Amino acid sequence: MRRSFSKPVLKAFTMLLSFVLLTGGSLAVPFGNSASAAVGPISVNLTETQEAYKNPFKGFRPTRFMNDTSFSNQEYGTVFKHYIKYTDLENAASDSVQKIKDWSNTAWAGIESQNKKVIPRVFIVYPNGGEFWPQGVPHGDVTTQWTSETLKNRLTAFIQKLGQAWDNDPRVAYIELGLWGNWGEHHIWPDKMADNTDRIPLSFQTALGDAATQAFQNKKVQVRYPDTFQNYNFGFLWDSFALIDDLSGGEGIVARDVWRTQVNGGEVAYDWGQKDIQPGDSPNDTLSDPNHRNFVIDWIKKTHTTSLGWIDLYDAGNSAVSQGAALMQKEFGYRFVVNQATFSGSVQPGGSMNVAFQVVNKGSAPFYYNWPVEASLLRSDRTVAWKGIFNNVDIRNWMPGDNWNSTTRQYNQAPVVQQVSGAFTIPANVPAGTYTLALSILDPYGYKPSARFANTNYYTGGRTPLGKVGIGMDPANQNIGPFDLLKSDNTLSYNLTQTAYDGGYSGGGSADTQAPSTPGNLAVSGTTSSSVSLTWSASTDNVGVTGYDIYRGGVSVGSSSTNAFTDTGLSSSTNYSYTVRAKDAAGNVSGNSSSVSATTNASGGSGTGTAYEAEAVSNTRTGAAIVSACATCSGSSKVGYVGNNDGTLQFNGISASAAGTYTMTVSYLSGEARSAQLRVNGGSASTLNLPSTGGWTTVGTVQTQVQLNAGNNTIHFSNPTGWAPDFDRIQISGGGSAGDTQAPTVPTNLSVPSKTANSVSLSWSGSTDNVGVTEYVIYRNGNQTGTSAVASFTDSGLNANTAYAYTVKAKDAAGNLSAASSALNVKTNAGGGGTTSLLLDNFDNSPGWPGANDLGKWSSANGFVNTAGVIESGALKLQYNNDGWLGTDINQSIGSYSKMVIRIKGASGGEQSHFQLTIGGVTKTFAAFSGNTVTTSYKDIEIDLVSNGVDRSAPGQLSMTFWHGGNSSVWIDEIRFE
Repeated sequence: MRRSFSKPVLKAFTMLLSFVLLTGGSLAVPFGNSASAAVGPISVNLTETQEAYKNPFKGFRPTRFMNDTSFSNQEYGTVFKHYIKYTDLENAASDSVQKIKDWSNTAWAGIESQNKKVIPRVFIVYPNGGEFWPQGVPHGDVTTQWTSETLKNRLTAFIQKLGQAWDNDPRVAYIELGLWGNWGEHHIWPDKMADNTDRIPLSFQTALGDAATQAFQNKKVQVRYPDTFQNYNFGFLWDSFALIDDLSGGEGIVARDVWRTQVNGGEVAYDWGQKDIQPGDSPNDTLSDPNHRNFVIDWIKKTHTTSLGWIDLYDAGNSAVSQGAALMQKEFGYRFVVNQATFSGSVQPGGSMNVAFQVVNKGSAPFYYNWPVEASLLRSDRTVAWKGIFNNVDIRNWMPGDNWNSTTRQYNQAPVVQQVSGAFTIPANVPAGTYTLALSILDPYGYKPSARFANTNYYTGGRTPLGKVGIGMDPANQNIGPFDLLKSDNTLSYNLTQTAYDGGYSGGGSADTQAPSTPGNLAVSGTTSSSVSLTWSASTDNVGVTGYDIYRGGVSVGSSSTNAFTDTGLSSSTNYSYTVRAKDAAGNVSGNSSSVSATTNASGGSGTGTAYEAEAVSNTRTGAAIVSACATCSGSSKVGYVGNNDGTLQFNGISASAAGTYTMTVSYLSGEARSAQLRVNGGSASTLNLPSTGGWTTVGTVQTQVQLNAGNNTIHFSNPTGWAPDFDRIQISGGGSAGDTQAPTVPTNLSVPSKTANSVSLSWSGSTDNVGVTEYVIYRNGNQTGTSAVASFTDSGLNANTAYAYTVKAKDAAGNLSAASSALNVKTNAGGGGTTSLLLDNFDNSPGWPGANDLGKWSSANGFVNTAGVIESGALKLQYNNDGWLGTDINQSIGSYSKMVIRIKGASGGEQSHFQLTIGGVTKTFAAFSGNTVTTSYKDIEIDLVSNGVDRSAPGQLSMTFWHGGNSSVWIDEIRFE
């Protein structure tokens, strides 16, 4: 009797044979005597593509230089170095983080739609390209300008701002620390510092390393040299990659062995050394010559390099070069190849679909961010019918091999084959039908396919199809072709905001199994004799944080739905330790926060009042002010770098039951006598002197009186001329006393920054008071003409060409009035049809040069033959020989003025083409700005601000550069606006 197949078996056999023929792979399926066996688990072997293609973060890395206006289109380019001038992001120390964000949004507009990302490097000095020192940082002497404390503190504060702007910006791939030295490369060669070295000093490595570690929790950081930043887990940028003269750089990177968690990269140098030996004379030479190409690939493999620049500038139209580029592109970074996959052939709606696959990293480096892996079911038009993320899969663990063997051209330690599996609940509302099962790796910003597997199975849009799955039925067929090319797909993108994933998860359909992030920055915000108040930084979660559990000594003492909690009923003068954990609606709980200790106040008597910790999250820090660990401090942390006209610390929420005078005890640390300016509720500043505590780890206290309002108050610490000490906490006690009879000090340095025919603008140095100055009273010719809450005032409605005498007194909240300042005699400008002027500087050495201009703003110069220039007969003499820079800050609107007048003369005449001016976003030579000539006699040369397109609402700084080939001297007598 002849045996025949049943119809279901024939159907299954036909389906499976079709799968083999159409995928180009091999198929292993257990056969039985029923249809259900035929549509059970399906296993398929996939084929690695021979294509080279672009993938996020890796490969040939183009460069956007400082004056470029866009990113180039390189055939494999997804990640771009961007050189950024420091002053584009911050000029004044008070510039906000928002300025960095606004600049980034403009410079990087639209790159998310092209799936491009940026490696920013901020620099101050770009040899032969310019210097971009921020306001207030001394410079000009190359032997000392890179080692000042002012620079160190400014850079550490600036890094904190960069972290706030970029640490969660999806456009930023990773950070080149930069900042210090020529090109931001952590050297100043060929120059040397005073100690005869040219590398970044250890003190700067520590300051910048600490700042970057704190600022960039979510981005990888790279530095230039492997023998620097020894105590930090940063990646490296080999600036002369595979150059025969600099192989020690590569050996140093191999020795540091950070590649498993940190990104290594660099650029191939074609401008020095014996490049003809290795790595070749040009990108074309490197890529077309197998000897050069394999030498570079060897070093890519040895150092586990993710991307390289300069070599990207090859001729893609040269076939030999293009083929070499394709070979090298496949070696950079990660290259994930799916070898085999097994999945459920048929699933009932509401049932479970099992998916498993094997993947191996055949590249040189890991993928450094935790991007999710997604399974999806696609309709016949390749749109998504259902999708879900594999839980507990971290692609950062998909490691390449290690210990490269240049002879066998393989890693001696082969990469481990990774096993990935997940069980997904298919929603009951998915319509019955046949769907294509596909894999993809998602960019969390938008949850769109982005990083792609290196397999021939590919659909445009970033998905790797595995086979057909039937939902509520047997799959109709296993035809998953035709496939698309990876290289030609330019459809991938990401979003600028991160939202919750809208699909399911393995291990239970759409169940949430992801725990919230660990709470950060736990701090003590206040203590009493029986309570401790805590604050912390909020956690994040893929769905949402619902609350926090607070633990004292490892035992739960309560919960909070916000990022603050007060633990009550405690014993006085007792030390307690706290941690916090976040939780979500699914019951997932984060890890413990770092612990913080607090000691309750002593009880009895007048007590020490309510304590407020300096590091509390509720406080406001600006500029360089930074939280750091402090074992001897009450809350285990302190705030330092307050002052130097930069960092400030404001205690918020200082509670007073009634208005009156209170005693404030300031706990601080200082190895020397220092001072701070104190402002209560935004009032005028008073000076608080703080003696040395005997060392920077020793806490001391001083007491002062403060006038508080009923309810919440603010107490602000700063120092415009020097550094304040490090602050531990303040304590407020007493209250209700109104016995202030002490008058403020006398205002000093009364001056006239500007005047017109009918107004006089005044400024002065602020007074101090035991409680606080509340306002100033201004007198004209002995009669009160107005009041001001700040140390400046404009008196208007005056007569032209008329003399007036002014004095100022300071007043405090109790009504105490200081003695009058010294009188200042001023004569208004002549009328003459209403002409007014604003004096920027008349270089009369008042204020002294260099230092400040007649607006009271920063002004200086460097690089001249006579250094910063000299005041000579009431004018500024600048002697130059193809070098020199002058900067004078305006930083106020000059919208009511249409022209700038510079009174100037030259040693020879004709110097108008020797220097350039920059003001209000416009840079031109003096000749092009004015259309006039400099002569050997003084003359007023006018610049029409309107016709030159100067931004008069925000002119910023007026700068002059003299490195344009000239050699002479000029004398500037006056600069004014009319």
